[in-house]
Amino acid sequence: MSEGKVARVYAAALFQAAEEEGRVEAVRSDLGAFVDAVEASPELRQFLVAEGVSDPLKKQVLLELTEGGDQLIRNFLRLLVDKSREGALAETFEAYVDLVEKAAGLVHVEVVSAVPLPHKLQAALKNKIESSLAKTVELTMTVDEDMLGGLKLRIGGRVADASVRHRLEKLRESLISPMASMEGSVEAAS
Repeated sequence: MSEGKVARVYAAALFQAAEEEGRVEAVRSDLGAFVDAVEASPELRQFLVAEGVSDPLKKQVLLELTEGGDQLIRNFLRLLVDKSREGALAETFEAYVDLVEKAAGLVHVEVVSAVPLPHKLQAALKNKIESSLAKTVELTMTVDEDMLGGLKLRIGGRVADASVRHRLEKLRESLISPMASMEGSVEAAS
């Protein structure tokens, strides 16, 4: 099983357990803080994935580091060590956050424009996307000065490209396609 699938399976199990105990946000917060600490410490990160370090020692260190923390997270970290999945910690947290946001109906949308959009236009765009998707939208605004104009929206893995450059490229493709050449020669012959 790929690391991504493993992370999603562990995240789903953690999410279900947290949901049953009514601690979804607390787990998100505490696990996020732990993942941030691991990412900030190359020594800790290396320690967790080192094959030469025994599992009992890893669990002891994890329990010391998370003493007083959420018991669900402490159990989860021990489980990762027991199953030799310590390397999937950050990816599992990302998958967990995705599940939390999906359950809350939150969608991340990246908007790319040629110039910064006024706040009023951003709010109108957000409202339009929310009503279209029937979900809560979190906008991330990006400026790409190479764009000629228009907008590009990225919603998850999908991209809606309404940029001027994209429209010009589509027009160019239709002009040089074999069908366009054939249609022109048929018209010229008649």
